[in-house]
Amino acid sequence: MKSYIKTIAVIAAGILCTTALPAKNGIEVGYLNSTWRLKPTEGSVEKSQPMSGFYVGLIKDMRLFAGLSIQPGLSYYYLNSRESREEVGFNIAGTSTEHMLNIPVHIKYTFDIIPALSLYIFAGPTMSVGLAATDKISVTGEFMGVGVEGSMKYDSYTGKVKTENFSDEVADALNQYLPQTRMNRFDVLMGGGIGLDLVKFITVKGGFDYGLLNRLKGDWADAGTLNRMQYYVSIGIKF
Repeated sequence: MKSYIKTIAVIAAGILCTTALPAKNGIEVGYLNSTWRLKPTEGSVEKSQPMSGFYVGLIKDMRLFAGLSIQPGLSYYYLNSRESREEVGFNIAGTSTEHMLNIPVHIKYTFDIIPALSLYIFAGPTMSVGLAATDKISVTGEFMGVGVEGSMKYDSYTGKVKTENFSDEVADALNQYLPQTRMNRFDVLMGGGIGLDLVKFITVKGGFDYGLLNRLKGDWADAGTLNRMQYYVSIGIKF
């Protein structure tokens, strides 16, 4: 995995360091909301509980001609969701967490409204590599008359399960609450959005992306397709 991260980082660095075209560099931070769309080979489409988080990234705005420019970047994404439930004898709290490294390459067109305000639209692909994706359940309660308190963690990329303070019997009983799927780390998303450039150096934008690749891995890929849907809003500074 480290070699893939290194490769994608080198590609992004090469894009961001391009100096052949007039360009502005920038930093942006934003809010994320992401949902998984599962379409089984048999059955109806299902959507996961939404995950929310943030991203922070570097952008480069390279002007081509007139209002047209190309805008590559390199961003770190963090997503998280929480839920809790009560079963017979148990209180279960679940947490899902994802970390990603993304390289968007957007085509942007800007419409000048007044000197201090411009409207722009953008669209293009985003290459994504998953750094980590884990599901954790923490449990308190009683099992067969014995008090239990511990946690289980499932790695969606490797399929490994780690337990803390649980016997094998308790762990087997709780496996049903962990995801039973394996995911690929890589995705290519396509999307676009709209934004505003304010006083030449502040930018505000919002957009939507849809994952083109089936994220299910191995035999799970024969059972259906899993695609990411996400929207975001951000603010940035160009210099």
